[in-house]
Amino acid sequence: MKKKVSIVILLLSMLISTIVYAAGIPMLQKHVNDAFGLWEYGKTGDSFVGFVPALGRDAKDNLWKLYQWQAVFNFANGQKKTIDNYDVFAVKEKPGDPEFSDKNGFGLTYKSKAAVGELFDAVWSGNMNVSKKQQQYFRDTFTVRGTDYDSDHDYYYVLEWNYRFLRTSGIVSRMGVQFDRTQKTNGKGHAYFKVTAWPTLKVTQGEELTVSFTTAGVENSLRQVDVYALPKGAFPDMTKRVKLTSITTTDTEYSNTVKIASKELSRVLGKEVDIIVDDGYGRTQIESVTLADDLNMDYVPTKLTLTEGGQFWVKFRYDGDEDIISGDYASERGMPMTAKVTIGGAVSTNFNLSSMYKDLPEQFTVGKEYSYMLGKIEISDDPGTYYIKADVTINNPNHPDRALESPNEAYYNNEIKGGWTIERKGAENDLIAQSITASPAALTVGQSSTVTAKVKNVGATDVSNVLIRFMEDGKKTIYETRKNMPANTPITVGGFKWTGNTGIHTLSVHVDPEKEKQDKDRSNNVAVTGCSVTKNGGDAYCDTTKPEATWDVTYPLITGYPTKTRTVSWTDSEGKRHTSTESYTDYSDPIWENRKVTYNEKLTVSAELNTKQGIPTAPPWKPEEEKESDRESRGSWEIIPWAEENGLNPNEVTRAGYGVEIKATTKYTTDWETKVPKGLEGTAKPIGGELKGPTEVRVYIWDTNGDYVTSIGLVKTSGNDKTATWELPEEHFKSKFLDIYERKFYTDVKAPDGEYTFKIVAMHAGQNDLSSCIIKKITIYGSMYDDWQTKRDTSEWYK
Repeated sequence: MKKKVSIVILLLSMLISTIVYAAGIPMLQKHVNDAFGLWEYGKTGDSFVGFVPALGRDAKDNLWKLYQWQAVFNFANGQKKTIDNYDVFAVKEKPGDPEFSDKNGFGLTYKSKAAVGELFDAVWSGNMNVSKKQQQYFRDTFTVRGTDYDSDHDYYYVLEWNYRFLRTSGIVSRMGVQFDRTQKTNGKGHAYFKVTAWPTLKVTQGEELTVSFTTAGVENSLRQVDVYALPKGAFPDMTKRVKLTSITTTDTEYSNTVKIASKELSRVLGKEVDIIVDDGYGRTQIESVTLADDLNMDYVPTKLTLTEGGQFWVKFRYDGDEDIISGDYASERGMPMTAKVTIGGAVSTNFNLSSMYKDLPEQFTVGKEYSYMLGKIEISDDPGTYYIKADVTINNPNHPDRALESPNEAYYNNEIKGGWTIERKGAENDLIAQSITASPAALTVGQSSTVTAKVKNVGATDVSNVLIRFMEDGKKTIYETRKNMPANTPITVGGFKWTGNTGIHTLSVHVDPEKEKQDKDRSNNVAVTGCSVTKNGGDAYCDTTKPEATWDVTYPLITGYPTKTRTVSWTDSEGKRHTSTESYTDYSDPIWENRKVTYNEKLTVSAELNTKQGIPTAPPWKPEEEKESDRESRGSWEIIPWAEENGLNPNEVTRAGYGVEIKATTKYTTDWETKVPKGLEGTAKPIGGELKGPTEVRVYIWDTNGDYVTSIGLVKTSGNDKTATWELPEEHFKSKFLDIYERKFYTDVKAPDGEYTFKIVAMHAGQNDLSSCIIKKITIYGSMYDDWQTKRDTSEWYK
């Protein structure tokens, strides 16, 4: 067993050694017959004659050394070929130079057809996608041209007085290869080359044969590009060659188109011919064609059809002298069809539907019609009118793969035009929210309102199962139902009880809020009303007043209109779908938003107490100076100087037992519905309703001992719902001495000196039951009896 293993290892070692040896064998070795031994990498010599590019001059009997490099050939199609044993010779500039350097080196190929052919094979093997005959023709051309250099040429070299070589980077240009650069990688030399592209050829038939070709070449390299025709299969036998064009060029890329009369060519070569392009290096491209004879052949479009499903068809007829086999006159790729489509109206777009009619019938029969689907055109369901126009060309005369028609005028009738109008109708019914009511529209906490709405379907047909939704403040759904809406008949919905929190609420009804039904105008699908809820009003006191407040109200309004798209889609014959869209603004489907607005309100109260003691009065000891008006200011004779001395207003000082007038002014302010947001189409709608000032003003009174005396409700004597004046109720006093009306509160005749306190509270104002308070005081100075020097009975005045 060990013996067998040893033999396998030995054979494997020998195989590896052989491969390494082969990779390390110079390409020149089998072509140089040196009696003194094989030339290996590392070999040196004494005589090198020829032009050295790195030195810029000829070398004469210079010392040389053979190196192994790697050559990399990059093809235009992305492929790459590597030669590991690329022979490079380094030359000493002077005999005394200490070492060889491959910086002065360059590749050489032995000058023989065999060696040059081996170089060709190393580069091109496996990289030619043409027939064997074309490959051999290319190789033969290069082996001749690649060795055609005499001793005076810069590419010609003699080593050791006997062996002829050619510069590799120079001769490869004669097979379309461009030297690129050299590069050292990890100490190893590399030479890089660019391989130009193989020529291309396209032949189109008609009365004239149209030949289009492209070729590529090496920079600054003169080459002759030939296009010619041969009997089919004759290549490379040039005996019957008919030259179509020939051009000498140094262009790296040369393309052209030539035309020749088919009949003239067929007379010389027959109907079956090969058209050949030679790029100047022996690289050829061949296309076989069957030339036209004198048959009349014509394809005539007869009808365009666009089905309801969007299929786009063309129908054409074959006219000719006789039935023909399609494969004899049409490309194997098919018949080229072109449609230029323009769409206008609701959507504007244009596109081309180009395709190849691949499944041609085996035979075209004279007078028979054939149908071909050019593609598919689909219009969206969005409302609008769509106009479709199509210009269709069958067997496109400008396409290189067109089928043969004869005579040439037969191509002139290959076009047909068509047009269609497609109407997409929009909604025909208008679903309307006519009104919504809340009864009553003003509640106190705990009460309920009955909410009803009227809706209508304006249109020719009934609409069934329509969702109708009631909402509070645009957020909370409070009731919803579904109703059948007969055409042009208002219906009442709702009738449910609603209670709410304190505030002014927006109640709205929405018809078809989920947009389940077609509706031609959604700007009228919402109706709005308001309902206010306030607290149960009770008496307010100075320590519990609420003079100002804010609250939020939600308004639904239209803020804009959506941008929507209409779509046209088309599918080509390859099944690839394309789409064109056009944006439009849909004014029938507005965008509703809920906008919150904060409102403010404020209540202020001011008051004036007037004892009338600021009116000068005659003192008691001068009864002769008394006036009737002195009745109200009897004590002023003493009060005025005392008040001035104490910095008091005499009208806020009085005697115990005298009266005081109270005049309060209330002012209620609010910005209610001054900030209704402005939307489109007259939205938002004001909720309505008026907020008013206080409905009650009451004065609470405390005497000079701090004891509560009473409270009196004031009455409104002037003003309006916002600003008003309030006074004590009017009382009538009549006796045989007096007949007066007055609004006064009389102090206690026994009250000691001190202050009477009056707390005036305005209440029940605005949305939030505002209340406001002001405290006023009067001073008691003395008693009414101090104003009488002689006792008299005045009780009769008030009887």
